[in-house]
Amino acid sequence: MLVLTLVVQQLLDPWLRRKLEQQVTTQTHGQYRLQVGGLHTSLWQRAIRLSGLRLRPAATVADTLPRIRLDVAQLNVTGVGLLALLRKGVVPIDSVVLDSARIEVLALAQKPTRNAAKPLHEQLPLKLKGLDIGYFGLLHTQATYQPGGAQAPLMARFRRADLSAQNILISAAGAADSQRLGYASGWNLLLQHAQGQAAGHQLAVAKLAISTADQRLQLDSGRVQPLGPAPSGQPRLNLTLPRLRLVGLRAAPLQHQHRFQADSLLIQQPQVVAVLPTTGAAGNSSPAMSFIKSLDLAHLAVQGGYVEVQNKASHPIIRGLKVAGTAIHFDSTNAPDAQRVFFAKAWEVALGRSQATVAAHAVALGSLHLSTSKGTFNLQSVRIRPPAAGQGKPDGVRVDLTLPSLALTGLDAKALQKQHLQAQSLVLDRPTLHFTPPLQPPPPFWKLLSKQLRRSEVAVVRVQHGDVRFGRWRHAPHVRDLNVTGKGIRIDSAANADPRRIAYARAWLLNTGQLSMPFDAPYYRASSQHVHLDTDAHLLRFSDMLLKPRYSPVGMNLHKGYQAPAVTIKLKQLTLAGMDFVGLVNHGDFRLKRVTVQSPVVNIASDGRGPINPNRSKISPDEMRSLGVIVDVARLDLVNGNLYTAYRSPLTPLTGTMNITRFNGTFYNLSNDRRHQTPARPLTGRATTYLQNQCRLDAQLSAYLLDPLGRHRIWGTFGPGPFAMLNSMTVPTKLVKFKSGNVQGIRFDMQVDRKGTTGTMWTQYTDLQLQLLGYKDEEVKKTLLKRVISKAANVLVIRDQNPRKRGEVVSGETKSTREPRFSVFALWRQGVVSGLFNNVGVPQKIAQKLSEAQDKAPLPK
Repeated sequence: MLVLTLVVQQLLDPWLRRKLEQQVTTQTHGQYRLQVGGLHTSLWQRAIRLSGLRLRPAATVADTLPRIRLDVAQLNVTGVGLLALLRKGVVPIDSVVLDSARIEVLALAQKPTRNAAKPLHEQLPLKLKGLDIGYFGLLHTQATYQPGGAQAPLMARFRRADLSAQNILISAAGAADSQRLGYASGWNLLLQHAQGQAAGHQLAVAKLAISTADQRLQLDSGRVQPLGPAPSGQPRLNLTLPRLRLVGLRAAPLQHQHRFQADSLLIQQPQVVAVLPTTGAAGNSSPAMSFIKSLDLAHLAVQGGYVEVQNKASHPIIRGLKVAGTAIHFDSTNAPDAQRVFFAKAWEVALGRSQATVAAHAVALGSLHLSTSKGTFNLQSVRIRPPAAGQGKPDGVRVDLTLPSLALTGLDAKALQKQHLQAQSLVLDRPTLHFTPPLQPPPPFWKLLSKQLRRSEVAVVRVQHGDVRFGRWRHAPHVRDLNVTGKGIRIDSAANADPRRIAYARAWLLNTGQLSMPFDAPYYRASSQHVHLDTDAHLLRFSDMLLKPRYSPVGMNLHKGYQAPAVTIKLKQLTLAGMDFVGLVNHGDFRLKRVTVQSPVVNIASDGRGPINPNRSKISPDEMRSLGVIVDVARLDLVNGNLYTAYRSPLTPLTGTMNITRFNGTFYNLSNDRRHQTPARPLTGRATTYLQNQCRLDAQLSAYLLDPLGRHRIWGTFGPGPFAMLNSMTVPTKLVKFKSGNVQGIRFDMQVDRKGTTGTMWTQYTDLQLQLLGYKDEEVKKTLLKRVISKAANVLVIRDQNPRKRGEVVSGETKSTREPRFSVFALWRQGVVSGLFNNVGVPQKIAQKLSEAQDKAPLPK
């Protein structure tokens, strides 16, 4: 037997070598040739060792076979179960090791064979029931994939691969064992310096290590780069991945149940530059997501990433990306867990310096941080720049924003994934905003926001020390040091229709520094040094208000092309109490219980050179009927006001002045609401003031503001005073001087409508003497002609006293025709002037004509 065994041993090796080479030729129908450099068997050790293996294809290969070149330095098979092999059962093998293999794949099979769909254990040679391999190793392996031949571009290559597996059971039982992966209880792969091409990209990996026993996968220095110009509609990706580490990966459930389970995934400093197509198919899921039925990842971490998406209008660039997710769970067959936030128990997201383009606006931020567990969201150093000239819609919205800090606390991230923003507070610190609204009014804010959020609820919203400007509006305001607090904010269609809310909030509190805006642009600018608003207290207060003209009276006339005064108004305080903010915001109506104007100072400077204003005056009681909104003021108080007028007539370059001081008045029912403004309940008011700070005036007003004829009544009294107090206005502008005369009292009663004024005046005075003057050589003089005319007028026309010498008190007729281009105050003045002239002896027709006299002259040069 010993001799027989030795003889068989000597004859077996050559026979097996020839048989193996023939078998390859036979099985491939002569399309492959195998050369075995050396073969040695050991029956005692149940081992076979092969060396110098070379597998070469024929000149042409059938399309059912791949075209491969294979060189293997060593192939060692030990511990073969010969008895099981003879019985064609499950053959045990201690180890199978291929060492120093070189594989060149020149082409892949074009058509599948009949057995391609069969599992591996059903394709074993010699009809074996299976193989039970204790250890399998594929060591020091190199491979290339170059389907076009040596002159064609290289499609894939790795310089070294070491693959090993333990306890491989290639049988029906091994295939059915859910604890095995690819028939083995464990796999180990070490891949180094691999590269390849796919979908127009080049892929490179410095090192990839996988161990299913240790449940670990690690990739080092991965790179994806595009090759050449991108085909139309195809995405492009440039990826640098220094390290990816997956720990706790359960590979068997992934293969058998399509369930991904792992402890942690770490992605370090990924650098991603993607070029996405402008249009793409929607709803196509990736093959990986179609394969995975569920995903469980205890922890996900992305550290120090960079992401850039090109070829998009937004072109976002994200630097310093950090993401941490905890207890991530995804199940394709069940609805998402309501207790999770975007499939995770918690998320921590941080961005460094990043940028994007939104609606042609350049958006940049210094940092972003989101914590779903803490319920916080913070932005730092936000900058939004408007589109450059020629970019964006010319009539679209423009935003220029600098925002040092935005902090959102109490954020309910679980509700956010249902498009419901719910948070405790939102604080914007020191924003600087220049906002230009679109030319076409946009839809309501809730409708704009509904594209991303179906409802937004924030308990408190604060803006601290903001600076806000508006553009495009005629009265676009500029607010400095803006401090706003909104309580109970809710934004959706229901809140928009809620009559208890004011601009989506339960209450607003506002305090500002200077508020300024153009008024009748470009001629005036209005400002208030401080604004206070409190909707709970129904209070709105402006402090230190100022209306300032841009031009002098001469400039006003030249720019407008007609006579227009330069008016300066200063207010110590304007208080609007009992204000209905709901009606103001929802309907634009002004309903107030009381308005107080504290210490107004009005300076009116005008020049009589130029044509009369061709436009109809809006300052008239009957104009209340044409207002598009409701104005309903229960009480209006004017406290300690002063009016100073200066007028330059065409007669002389000298300026006349007239002052009305210490004005105090109270007016009731200033309203165009038909429920409040009726003939039985008209506007009423009483005021006291001093003419030239000497003569007291007490006046009363009654006006039904909805009367289409504009009818109203004004009556009152003047106290004692000298006529000479009017000389500061009459001498330089009319060349008329009150030489003497004292008023003991004046009483008047005028009826006014849209046509004019009628009424009666009773003036008691003594020693009235007028003097007509001339202007020559830049000086007002008493010319001879004017002296004669003055003497005749004082004797023939002017009555020097009233009551007359016989004790009769003569009244005058206050009659004057209304010029619709002048305000109602001018009509009142005309009535008083006509009544005064008629009362002192001037015939009524002449008195009326004098009261209606208008200065007309060429525009100043």
